[in-house]
Amino acid sequence: MSPPRLSLVLLLLPPCASAVRFLVLRHGQTDHNRDGIIQGSSDVSRLSDRGRTQAREVGAALARLGDVRVARTFLSPLARAQQTHEILLLDRPDLPTPTTLDGLREIDLGSWEGRAKAELRAEQPDVYAAWQCDPLAMVVDGRRPRCRKPIVELWERARSAAWPTLRAVDTAAAEDDEGATLVVCHGSLGQALLCTALGLDATAWRRHRLARCTAERARHPFPNCGMAEIDWPADAPRATRWRWRLPEEGCWQSGTAARALHLSRVGVRIEG
Repeated sequence: MSPPRLSLVLLLLPPCASAVRFLVLRHGQTDHNRDGIIQGSSDVSRLSDRGRTQAREVGAALARLGDVRVARTFLSPLARAQQTHEILLLDRPDLPTPTTLDGLREIDLGSWEGRAKAELRAEQPDVYAAWQCDPLAMVVDGRRPRCRKPIVELWERARSAAWPTLRAVDTAAAEDDEGATLVVCHGSLGQALLCTALGLDATAWRRHRLARCTAERARHPFPNCGMAEIDWPADAPRATRWRWRLPEEGCWQSGTAARALHLSRVGVRIEG
């Protein structure tokens, strides 16, 4: 079977007809991010000085973006996302009253939470290697019953719990409200939201570096205070296009091209 043609991978596309727009924002840097400590869905960490500065910069950027009118806001229940949103309000006091969704919490990592990455790498090298690049093999004894394979569970939560709630609200308002939905969440959960919107399964973990038409992505696939913009028409099974909006603006990329590029690079499965 010949590889998919990629001549149209990066596209400057016209606005999508009746598209529903989502802005997925990761929280600012935390003290645990800074110190190399696993956070997961624990709620101990707080924004660092750098993280508060990043959040303030996002608020200022949102205030400058003339094409961004936020009509709805959804938040993770964890303090680091809540703190980020509070700082956004300093420059965007017009943001709508947020709705907190438990489904937007970060990945559940059970006994790993609160542990230093260096310690886990030394104690559990095989599991830590899977955490980095082999999601289907990564198994951790978690606090939640379905958390034996946390990355797989995260993808399922994004697909079956988070997106249906986010899209149900927007689908009802799509005809008469063109405002965007702002989702303030986390790095791993942000990856899962973006990839499931595009139809990519959990093998896309840490591999969705899809748009390269601006500066190179930060080391994390979804950096602190990075924001992805997704267009997902109300009647479409998948998102039609996406781009990075922060920390710098990227090119629009079609969902079809994103799936083809992933398949050609790493052989990930594409969901039907």
